[in-house]
Amino acid sequence: MRRSSGDAGAWLIAGLAAVSLALLLGLLGLLLKAGLAPFWPAQVDEIRLRDGSVVLGEIVVADAVALALRTSELERIGGAYRRVPRDEIAAQSQPPDADLIVLDDGRRLYARGDADALVAQAGGAVSSHVQPNALGFFARVAAAMRGLAHFLGSAPVASNLEGGVLPALIGTVTLVLLMSLVAMPLGVATAIYLHQRRGFGLRLVRGAINQLAGMPAIVYGVLGLGLFVHGIGAGIDRWFYADRLPVPTFGSGGLLWAALTLALLTLPVVVVSVEEGLARIPAGLREGSLALGATRDETLWKLLLPAARPALLTGLVLAVARAAGSVAPLMLVGVVKLAPALPLDGTFPYLHPSQQFMHLGFAVYDAALASPDAIRGVPRAYACAGLLVGVVIVLNLSAILLRNRLRDRYRALES
Repeated sequence: MRRSSGDAGAWLIAGLAAVSLALLLGLLGLLLKAGLAPFWPAQVDEIRLRDGSVVLGEIVVADAVALALRTSELERIGGAYRRVPRDEIAAQSQPPDADLIVLDDGRRLYARGDADALVAQAGGAVSSHVQPNALGFFARVAAAMRGLAHFLGSAPVASNLEGGVLPALIGTVTLVLLMSLVAMPLGVATAIYLHQRRGFGLRLVRGAINQLAGMPAIVYGVLGLGLFVHGIGAGIDRWFYADRLPVPTFGSGGLLWAALTLALLTLPVVVVSVEEGLARIPAGLREGSLALGATRDETLWKLLLPAARPALLTGLVLAVARAAGSVAPLMLVGVVKLAPALPLDGTFPYLHPSQQFMHLGFAVYDAALASPDAIRGVPRAYACAGLLVGVVIVLNLSAILLRNRLRDRYRALES
């Protein structure tokens, strides 16, 4: 029996969807594996060389010719790597009494029996002290969980090479929520205008939205820098903070200007989603409301917008996904490598829109490409990337679940 072209097309689409899903799961698996690797306690190796010397440390790179070890960082972080050729190795072991000592500034020390003397020589406060070779599986899992909790709940140290990402996590979530509060009302209002109006103004607004949709992300950063930071921000400083000049308050990059820049970036996505949701509402509902004596405004606010809530949440999901991953504009309007204070804290007025902030996306870039210690930076970049994907998934799932509940509620109106 001959298969129709429609069946072949359906199988092709299903196969492409399966491949896309497999690639997505593979990417998530890679991020999960590489992102959790830095928290798993590494073995400490003791290598005896043919000349009688002993090297104690953690193997970070191994190939057929040589081993690269991280030895005790007595002076600075990332300054104690040593390459050991394999043909010079007389013996190699993992003694259970080998100590791994982590200092508050992120430096790592390796010792056997003389830990106190080594700490005194390094001159730092001890953050943790374990014997990783003696740990069992469950003890290693517990140590990895403690490391992950420290990563999520502490501030970075040593130029983002060690420590946690709590400021970047708070900055990312605060930025996305503030962006949503700006982009959603503006996008919904624009979509309503495009849905209800006709004429030259409609064509002008739609053309502007189309131009915004096709503009590169970095251009939004330049726009935000010129319009918000150097334009509106500098004007606010001249009018309200003249006594602080030349030190800027709003005339430099900050959370508010970053949120407004991302709101412009995501505005076309929100407008298109809401407008399509309004267009899918049956015309009979609108006509019936008007026939029963409701005004156009009452029909809009009490019937059309409630029925289009799933479309609104779809626009929110797409906006959050795009905003969370847009790093290039933020580099011009407020994101920094290290922020001394959080934009959201327990001090009145709690939200500080003029402060610079940290962002998980920029942390990925900084750890992967701008880190002075690539061996530490690349695994940290994977961990930050995995956390960023997790934040986006949580925010999107929250909006998707709410959207599905609303869609079931108003599905009867579409029949």
